[in-house]
Amino acid sequence: MELLGDVSFLDALETVTDITPFEFPSTDLPPAGIDHVHGPRPYRSRKNRPCDFCRARKAACKITVAPPCTLCSSYGKECTFNNQTKRKRSVVQVVEEAPKRRHNDDNVSHSLSPLSNSDSPSWSMTRESTQRRTSRAHTDLHRAPLLEPASDRSTKDYVARRPEISFALHPTKSLNWVGDSGEADPWLCRRYEYGAEGHCVLSRIMYQRVVPDAASPKRLGFNEEYEEPPLVFMLPDDALAAKGEPRVEDSAIEDARKEVMDLVPEDVGVHMLKLFFRFVYPYFPVLSREDMLSGRDLETVLRSLPLSLLSAIYATALPFMLYDDYLATAVVHSAPSAVQLYRICWTAICQEMHSPRLATLQACLLVLQRPPTNRFIMDTPWRWSCTAWTVSLANIMGLCKSSAGWSGMPAWEKRLRGRLWWATYCMDKWSLLGAGMPSHIDDDNFDVPEPTLDQTSTTNHVDALSSEQHSHDSRAVPAHFYHLVTLTTTLSDIVQAFYSIRATSQTARNMGLSLERAKPLRARLRDWREASRVYIASTGLSDLTRNDSQSPEASTYTTLKEVDHDSMETLDGNASLRLAYIIAVMTLYRALLRAMENTAEEHHTDANSAGRIAVLAGAKECAKEAVEFAEDLRNRGSAGVWDAFWHSWSRANFALATSFLMRVLVNVNASQSSSRDEDLLEVKALIARWRRVLRLMSGNVGNGMTSLALLRLEGDILQESALLRQQ
Repeated sequence: MELLGDVSFLDALETVTDITPFEFPSTDLPPAGIDHVHGPRPYRSRKNRPCDFCRARKAACKITVAPPCTLCSSYGKECTFNNQTKRKRSVVQVVEEAPKRRHNDDNVSHSLSPLSNSDSPSWSMTRESTQRRTSRAHTDLHRAPLLEPASDRSTKDYVARRPEISFALHPTKSLNWVGDSGEADPWLCRRYEYGAEGHCVLSRIMYQRVVPDAASPKRLGFNEEYEEPPLVFMLPDDALAAKGEPRVEDSAIEDARKEVMDLVPEDVGVHMLKLFFRFVYPYFPVLSREDMLSGRDLETVLRSLPLSLLSAIYATALPFMLYDDYLATAVVHSAPSAVQLYRICWTAICQEMHSPRLATLQACLLVLQRPPTNRFIMDTPWRWSCTAWTVSLANIMGLCKSSAGWSGMPAWEKRLRGRLWWATYCMDKWSLLGAGMPSHIDDDNFDVPEPTLDQTSTTNHVDALSSEQHSHDSRAVPAHFYHLVTLTTTLSDIVQAFYSIRATSQTARNMGLSLERAKPLRARLRDWREASRVYIASTGLSDLTRNDSQSPEASTYTTLKEVDHDSMETLDGNASLRLAYIIAVMTLYRALLRAMENTAEEHHTDANSAGRIAVLAGAKECAKEAVEFAEDLRNRGSAGVWDAFWHSWSRANFALATSFLMRVLVNVNASQSSSRDEDLLEVKALIARWRRVLRLMSGNVGNGMTSLALLRLEGDILQESALLRQQ
């Protein structure tokens, strides 16, 4: 079909020079001040009424066999039926009409009422049903006049109301961000009639309009003219997802929660939660100190957590039990099973995916940080599939959108949303780097600004909770996490410049282009090293990290036990950060060595030849730094470096270092430099040192981190003659 004669539709767009803005025709709606007739509500049984907790939250009360119900079980509440039902007098509101019409309706209603002698009750019920449908239609029409111009509800008036917004704590509604290309068009949703609280309810789905502050911080790379598109969220009721499949029976989830309570009683759970905030939070801050620890009873906090997050916290904190006086003596002989906790966590995650919360994403991130189940393989494809699932979940809940300027949202929730996005970002980039697969996050599809360094975290003996509560910077994060995020953004650019399918085809055989792309990236890595030097220092790190793993208790000691308790809490949690920096540098040099190997030296100019020499020298220095780092870890193993928190991708990073050392050996062997033989002996000596330190570390508590790297190295050494054979 052709439009506009011989001109196609797309060509017609090119010919348009003056476009008149389209305006919707006006719609005559009833005046807002006039109410409509409401029929009686549908019959509801008084026998099976909801419990007090579900009634207060207007949630569906689901009881499988006997109380407690599902909601009370998930929140640890007592399922009671004490509150009496308040009877309300039904009020009939009549629309003002002509007296004659109202008189006729009264006569008809009287003659056909159930009290009359009429023998047609079925017609009466039909009339009531029709009346209810008409009433609901008028009500919905009043709630969402879709064709009303958006200018009538100005953004200025909406911001002046400052509705309270909290997506993290709603007990019966999940969260879905309305994307720009979805079936729910945000440019249409912005025209809905939102109430005083900023809500609009249609078909049991609450629409929440958010208008960010124009002066809110934006991500680097977004120009000043960047205009925020309409920001709308859908909050569907959980009951709408009750039939979502696949899922397990609700009774299975209830049994699983009881099992967790048997594995970790509440008094033990309180200690586990404290361990998490002492040893995990400074390096992976996916929980909120302010929300969970600010004056609340910790047992109540644990009862309010969804099953997925509760079991994930317990499983993550389990390796640190020896650093708690009570757990080290009372529970260590019958410690909970980490495998069972992770299995329960995953079962709960699959159930919650139909109506996800922020807690669901937090649980996914903690599951991805779990230690390996088989130390001699990289992992099963489940890990990378779960990584993609986690990224998708973050996008569904709109974490890719900056919440820094959202008025009405609690400050702790805005900070948490930002940290969760960057935790997802780091998990995606590093996990998929080791797997050799492309990232699921496109830098063009998020506008969350980069975090800032929490200056209070660089001072010793600081109460981290107090600093979070009084921080005026919604983007401030702990020092380790800040430097990890900045390093990860550089790593992402390295992968994009050299390792995408398009970039590989452009740079794999082009030494000049590879050198040109590498220069600014190498400068960024050098600047990062200078900014984070104190956190990646090879010696004395245990004294510098006291602020990260410090207990919130007071630092005045009266007994030997208290002094010993504080000294035991100092763990080196920044070792994985230094390893990550080394791997980022290796990733850059690995791309340059690839170009060197695939191009002959005689085809290069003098400038490129000098660049080849510099690349080979830099690669040898990087390999040397990795070996010295591993030897330093071995020497400081007794200081608790292996007991500290390690990011799960660190395992793959050790294996990446092994592959890089062998790549350097291959490139040195193929070079035509006059110092080739000396360089070859130097690299072989580095490989021997690397092999030795991996063997030593694989024989103690570090085996879970380095066994894969050692296995990779032993396999490459067996293939040495093939690797060094000239192609």
